[in-house]
Amino acid sequence: MAVLFFTACQSHLPEANYNVIPQPKEVNLEESAKAFTLSETTEIYFADGLQREAEFLSEYINDILGYGLKVNEYQDQPDGILLKLAPADFDQAEAYEITVNPKQIVVKGADAAGVFYGVQTIRKSLPIGELKTANCQLPTGVIRDWPNFGYRGMHLDPCRHFMPLDSVKIYIDMLALHNMNQFHFHLTEDQGWRIEIKKYPELTKVGAYRNGTVIGRNGRIYDSIRYGGFFTQEELRELVQYAAERHVNIIPEIDLPGHMQAALASYPWLGCTGGPYEVWKRWGVSDDVLCAGNEATMQFVEDVLNEVMDIFPSPYIHIGGDECPKVRWEKCPKCQKKIKELGLKKDDRFSAEDYLQSYVMNRMAKVVEARGRRVIGWDEILEGNVSETAIIMSWRGTEGGIEAARKGHDVIMCPTSYLYFDYYQSEDPSTEPSCVGGYLPVSRVYEFKPLPSVLTEEQQKHIIGVQANIWTEYIKSFWHVEYMAMPRMDALTEIQWNNPKDRDFEAFVERCRHQAKLYDLYHYNYAKQIFNPEVYTDTVPTNLATRKPIFLREQPNEQYASKGAPILNDGEKGRIAYNSGRWLGFWGQPLDAVIDLEQPATMSNVRFRALVNKGAWIYNPSHASVLVSDDGENFREVAQLDIPITTWVDKDGNFTYELTFEQVKARYVEVIVKDHMLPEDHDGYGHPAWIFVDEIEIN
Repeated sequence: MAVLFFTACQSHLPEANYNVIPQPKEVNLEESAKAFTLSETTEIYFADGLQREAEFLSEYINDILGYGLKVNEYQDQPDGILLKLAPADFDQAEAYEITVNPKQIVVKGADAAGVFYGVQTIRKSLPIGELKTANCQLPTGVIRDWPNFGYRGMHLDPCRHFMPLDSVKIYIDMLALHNMNQFHFHLTEDQGWRIEIKKYPELTKVGAYRNGTVIGRNGRIYDSIRYGGFFTQEELRELVQYAAERHVNIIPEIDLPGHMQAALASYPWLGCTGGPYEVWKRWGVSDDVLCAGNEATMQFVEDVLNEVMDIFPSPYIHIGGDECPKVRWEKCPKCQKKIKELGLKKDDRFSAEDYLQSYVMNRMAKVVEARGRRVIGWDEILEGNVSETAIIMSWRGTEGGIEAARKGHDVIMCPTSYLYFDYYQSEDPSTEPSCVGGYLPVSRVYEFKPLPSVLTEEQQKHIIGVQANIWTEYIKSFWHVEYMAMPRMDALTEIQWNNPKDRDFEAFVERCRHQAKLYDLYHYNYAKQIFNPEVYTDTVPTNLATRKPIFLREQPNEQYASKGAPILNDGEKGRIAYNSGRWLGFWGQPLDAVIDLEQPATMSNVRFRALVNKGAWIYNPSHASVLVSDDGENFREVAQLDIPITTWVDKDGNFTYELTFEQVKARYVEVIVKDHMLPEDHDGYGHPAWIFVDEIEIN
């Protein structure tokens, strides 16, 4: 009876499933062949120095099935699992092949990284959550796989809110699980300097700590809690080794010449005014930046970069270049002297100060290149004379990446509209932990196409990779980082590894369900919206305007144009996320919409909804007016409304504005909504506020 029981159990063993994330490109199974049985007695053999990869596989099997496997050096054709290199069998780096037969699993790779990704595929294919210590079967067949992009990255900002070393190690584990090989580590900011620099100890003594933090989103109320932290050079070298074992390269970022207020607070002579400065307690962009005309300041940056390169062996060093106001340089005698000395001139595209920033960036690029490395910069470094060897990180949409690729620069795509993981994952923020705003569901990440069709095939080769970013102004803990990252990382790795032409989101979600079992196993915090999709039924009552022809005299901002004018009267409400596709966004111009009721109708009331999100520069309208016409050409005003600007003490949200007037009969209705200028207490003072409008009703 015992023999019969054992035989019956063996015939119904849990089975591995190779339909994992990212999905391997080629899976050829022998349906009728006997499977490989994985058990406690299975052994792992490694060749070519792959001991650590073999140990990882044993650890993963122990995590999932409850038993680790013995690891041995290679023997002649052993039964069990064999890891080896076979570079001659592959056309590119990081490729792998898994061959499974009843006696043996062979994982071979173009390099050690390829073997590691083969190990990840086996790990993710195992029957997670089944009975521990059980044997399992791996179907017979051959899997061949390789990445579409050589650069597959994730970013983390520990400057706004500090993340300790152990948490960063977990983040690297998350990258490895998702076949990512680049970790962009943002180490300096206005709100905190996070890397020890031996030559300049005040950077961590002073610059790593701020004496309070802004509360909420109003920008004017602070706590008084000293906050901060930093990584020692010893800790960072430990982290570099930890990442390298998992085939992850750490790219340090020293963001310059802007976002440097923590450094200015440490050494006031670095700035144009000499201070006094403090480590910034608020979010946004500080006007105080490095003094580009001060040779001592430039030497400081060179010294910092050289110490950074001593710690990080990365082939890439990120030097920032984003969001650098020029107001201090415009009035600084040293900067103006440097502009004159360099012969920099304003032209029809850029100011002399823009070209001064190019001087700074190109000078630092030479420092990096002298050490055999390459610089990466945010897409603002295109605004001037950019170093020919610089890699452009395109974050303000894909336009910067397109321009850079056409100029022959290598490009990493990370546009905010698809790959900023500090945005909400639900249209209803009340169900979400706090974040900067916006709406970025997994489905939108999955839609991203990193190779713009406007580029030629040769130009597309300059798109070397894809990355997502997590900024931490409103993310205070690592559990929150995990939640923002996953499962959006699943969609990201599909793009990075496969970049599928034909995308099947429903099939992708099913693979995510299995991946989520791994998240549960490792106690990762993750969002679950894609497994329980919400059905939004928010509608407005049918009214005279509902689904009638509508056109705009002024077009919305391209980034927030959604499906155009019909969004305004389709009967469905936008929620609080301004980039959900349910709102039209206008900046520096009014909304001016004309609705054709198709026949004369009697009316006395017009309503519209607008969004307020002060931190995102979105304010209530300043003025609204209603005009009517019988012929669509000659309009007469029937109502107007002045709207006071909202203040910091007022809540954000979406609000309905109503214009009531004496009853009129007309066929055409024109609704004009104008913006405010941002008030003095706002970081963007002097600029127009955004207006976001959704549903227009006519009653």
